[in-house]
Order: sequence, then C-alpha cells, then structure tokens
Amino acid sequence: MASVQTTAQLNTARQPDHRSLLAAASRCYNEASRENNPVLLSQAADLAYQAWQADNNYIPGINLLARIAMRRGANGEAHHWLQTGLSLKPESTGLLYSAGHLALIEGKQTLAADYFADATRISKTSTKAPIYLAHIRLLQGEYLEAFQLYRELIKTRSDDVQIRSKLFEAASYIVADFYSQELESELLRWFEFKDVDYNQLRSLTTSLLKHKLHLSEAGCPIEPETIASDPLLLKAMMRFHFSDPLIERLLITLRQSILLNSSRDLAIDSGYMPFVVALSGQIELNEAVWFISQQEQMLVNQLNQLATKILLITELKAEDISAIMLLTMMYQPLRKAPFYTALNEKALQWSGHLNELMSLCLDQPLHVAAAAKAIPSLGLSSNATSRKVKTQYEEHPYPRWTSLGYNQKTDYYASLQALFPSRLDDLQPESGPINVLVAGCGTGRHALRLVKYFHRMQVTAMDLSASALGYAQVQAEHHHLPVDFILGDILVSERLGQQFDVIESSGVLHHMETPEAGLKALVDVLKPGGIMKLALYSRQARTLISELRSELNGKLPESEQDIRTVREALLHQGEGRWRAILQSPDFYSMSSVRDLLFHTQEHTFDLQEIRRMIESADLEWVGIVPPPGAQQLAEKILRLPPANLTLNDWHTLEQIEPALFAGMYQFYVRKPACGSYSASLPG
Repeated sequence: MASVQTTAQLNTARQPDHRSLLAAASRCYNEASRENNPVLLSQAADLAYQAWQADNNYIPGINLLARIAMRRGANGEAHHWLQTGLSLKPESTGLLYSAGHLALIEGKQTLAADYFADATRISKTSTKAPIYLAHIRLLQGEYLEAFQLYRELIKTRSDDVQIRSKLFEAASYIVADFYSQELESELLRWFEFKDVDYNQLRSLTTSLLKHKLHLSEAGCPIEPETIASDPLLLKAMMRFHFSDPLIERLLITLRQSILLNSSRDLAIDSGYMPFVVALSGQIELNEAVWFISQQEQMLVNQLNQLATKILLITELKAEDISAIMLLTMMYQPLRKAPFYTALNEKALQWSGHLNELMSLCLDQPLHVAAAAKAIPSLGLSSNATSRKVKTQYEEHPYPRWTSLGYNQKTDYYASLQALFPSRLDDLQPESGPINVLVAGCGTGRHALRLVKYFHRMQVTAMDLSASALGYAQVQAEHHHLPVDFILGDILVSERLGQQFDVIESSGVLHHMETPEAGLKALVDVLKPGGIMKLALYSRQARTLISELRSELNGKLPESEQDIRTVREALLHQGEGRWRAILQSPDFYSMSSVRDLLFHTQEHTFDLQEIRRMIESADLEWVGIVPPPGAQQLAEKILRLPPANLTLNDWHTLEQIEPALFAGMYQFYVRKPACGSYSASLPG
C-alpha cells in the first residue's frame, strides 16, 4: 500500500533547499553586477534571503546577503550581515574579505587592510584578499611592503595583468640598498612580460646595477668585458632608457672604446657583440641624447658613407653590413642614418640577437610613417607659433611610450563626481556615448587610456604633429582601441563640425602663442554643461627651468648636437645648482629633454592668473586634481581634505611645497548649461 504524504510534506518536497536558492541568487547577483541591473539585484536579494530563512547558519548565504547590500549601497545592512556571519565563524575568509571591501567603500583603509590581512593569514588562495592587501599598502604609500606583497603574488600569478601592473607601479618607488642575486633573477623574468611599462623598473634596476658593478663617482673597478656581458645591464638597455649620470658616463666610455677599437678592422669582437646590440637599443630608446665628441662623430660619418656604398652591392647578406651598421647605431637611431632607406629596400634577413633590435629600429618607424600619411587633416591655422611647435614635434614626437598601464574600467562621470562631490552632484549624463575631444593628444597615450578604462567613450584626438599621430595610430592598432585621430591646430577646432561633452587638453595651451585664444577655441566646441580638463605649467614649480632658459639668453638649442652640448655642460656641473633637473627622467632622452627644457614656446602661470583666464572664458570652476602628497599636506597644514580646498588654499600649500605642482596644475572647469554666465571662483 502506497504511503500517504501530508500537505506540509508535499510543500516541503516541492520547495528548493537553501543551496539551490543560493545558487540561483549567486547567478542573479553575478549577472546584475555585469549588467549593472538593479532589477536583477533585487531578485538576487530575495532569493538570498529565502536561502537564509531555509538555513540561517549557512555562511556563504550570509556573505552573499552582505555583498548584495554593499552593491545596493546599504552599508548598514551589510554591516548587520557581516557581524552576524563573523559571530558564527570568526575565521571565515569570505566574510573577512567582504568586510575588507565594506571598509574600503567607507574609506577606512587601515581597517580594510586588517580584514584583508586576517583573510590572507588564514588562506592565501581562497579569496583575492592578498591582492587587495597589497593594493591598500600601495595606496597608503607603504611602497616597500606593497612591493614585497606583489613580488610574492607574481610568482604564482604572472599572467594576471593587474598584478603585473601594480607590481611595476610599486617597484617604481623602490631603490635597492644592496645587490641581491634573487632580485636580479626576478627582474630578468619581469623584463619578459608583455604590455607593461618597463620604465617603472628603471629606479630599482639602476640602483641594483650600481651596487653590483660597484659604480660610484670614483669610477667602476670591474673589467669592461665583465660589464659588457652583464645580463641585467644587457636586458635593461633594451627595455628602457637609463636616467642616471653615472650609468650614462659608464656606457659612453665603453661606447667610445668599442668604436675606436672596432673601426680600424670594421669588425666587432664577438665578446662585445651582445653589448653593442643592446647599446644600439638604448640609443633608439633615448634618441641619441648622449654627448658625441668630434672624433667620434667623424668616425661615424665615415662609417655612414661606407655603409651607403656597401648597400649598393647587389648580392648582399645581413652579415656583410651588420658590424658597420651596429657601430653607427651606437650613435644614431637607425631611422636617422643616411642609409636607412637603402637598408630597408634590401629587406635583409636578420638572425639571432639582431631580430628584436631590427624590429624596434627598422620596422616600427616604417609603420609609424605609413600611419602618419593616412591621418585625416583639418589643416593648420596661419599662426606662426603653431607652425614652430609643429616643427618641434615632427622632429621629436613626445612622449614615446609602450604601455597603457592598468585600471578597472569605470564610468567617467561617476569618477568625476567622486573626485568633486560638492561641485558635480547635478551632473546628469545622457545614456548614449560620451563624445570626447583630446586637444593636443601628442602620441596618443591619454586618448587611448580614456577609451580603455572608461565606459561609453567616443574619442576624437587632435594634434599638430603627423609624426606623433602616426605613433598614436600604430599603438591604437596594437591595443585594438578605436580613436579618431585628426591632424589639426586647436585654433581651427570649429572645423571638426561638432560639439563635445568633454574636452581634455593637458600640457597644450601653455605652448600656444596666446593660451586664451586656444581656450576660447575649445570653449566654442564644448557643449553647454560640458566638462573640460586642463593642465598648465606652474611658474613656481618651473622656477629652476626658467632660470636655465634665462641664462641661455633666449638662444635655446634646437639642433640635436646643440642639445647634447648643453646637456653635457649641465652634467659636468654635477649635483649642484641643476640637481633637480638632472634627477628628472625627462633629462635623459632627446624628445623629452627638448620638451622639458628647450621648448620653442611656453608660458607659465600662477593660480591667480588661471583664475582670471577661467573667468574671462565664462567658465565655471570645478576643482584641482590633487597631486601626489597633496592629501597629507592639506590635512596637516589646513586640516581639510583636498576636495574642500579653495584656490587660495592651494596657493598656500604651493608656497609651503614649491614642487607640489611639478606635474602641472591639473584642473576641471565647466561650461554653463545655458545663457551667458560669468563664473565666480571659490576663494
């Protein structure tokens, strides 16, 4: 006889258990997070609550309820669930991990670090707590601890793009106190990573090498053959340009010795060949910024002539010209060699150690030149200063870069509201794409970062220099990012035939004949209610550079040989008056030193001048982007967070810390939504 079930038993049999409910809730939550869908998030909350009712001791269910509450902005509710869960299981890594995120949301970095540290102590693999702990240490300026944490993480997660990027960021603040074979091995491995910013390893690598080679002002006691075969030095020379006077002097000395010894027989000793190849890569990266003596230049000229004649030979192999070519490449980028076109036409097959070098020095310039020719043009204005600036950047496109770094993709307007909560709380973006103009985009890095790291960005990027835009286009294709690059002068922005929601122009207006005219041209193509970001030189921060330009009596060097000569004079004066200039990485490549010290046109400003310029343009002030160290300084001196500072407050801080705006004044303004409006800037 069949058993008879009660109604209660039948209902129970039909009801899913807490695990099934939680699985469904998790699916809803994940989909809601991907799509930013509040309806799905509400469904996830209902299902998770039902699961908790079915088993109110099940930790994963309690943790999901806390995560959903955080996602909905209900921090009090999230606290309730986390406290409930941790009272049941104090060492739940999932709950501790969620508690760390809640503390981060509430701006409690120290508390968040404690939670993440507890979760990491219990298990280094069950959550991403170790990653967030390292991230917080980086945010707190605990660079050595952050570096050590990322150093451990990368050993097992070397494919993680975020960890790679943050490791390199932390490393950029580290200087080695002594030589470590283990650290050298790790650096050599990191140099094989792709799509990273090797420049961030410059400081650490340089300091490690100086300890290893016992390099000091007194010289280097190690034999040249040993230096020339050092694996870390060889690899570093192909990855970034050195920015250290002692390393520069060492490499110049070795270069001269190799040239003099090799030019007689037109052959390079096999023991020095890897060094010559790496040194050629270094010259490509620093654009031949090092000083060249008359004797060396004479020999290089003779080798250039010989290489030109050899390339006339019909049946020519790569090895027939390699030695002569490499000797000249120790002194000039290959693209500037008089035999570059003929060499390219030969289409020689390079093997072994020359493969990477020739890809960098021969192939890339061809791609850039081809891309530059295809860039659409608005045409130039008749402004003579614009034409001079164009000439400079055609000769030396700036900046040269390879990596876009790493950031979590986010909403552009939301990030601005978080930065200036009291100034942009009425910002109501449309649902469609954000139409952005990057005015004066140079080689395109910032324009590409906008597309890569912000949602809904439709970017047009304009610059005077076809060479710079060619480089930008090649990088855009490499990173598979859509940006419309256009050749043109800001003064003719109206020819774009459109208006923009956002305009960003960093380090551009101060290179125009009349910055106010450039600003007006940009305001004319900015939509009412639109946002504009500007960056301008601080007169205070550039005092030393202005003194140098004054001492040159307005006769700024323009030719590469003249720039090398002035650099050499500054280097010979050592760590004296010009110390701050010599400490800048921009001093150590041709395009960047010309932009830093010898720009054909520049203006500098103080905050009061910026105030007047913004008011004259009928723009509303939004606020300054806090430079590094500003938060600590503002809280120490003024007992205020940076978001609450007036222009007068920022002026006070700059008087206390003159280099505060060494990276320029970076600030946002806004075009009034309707009618004519004369902005009144706070303080």
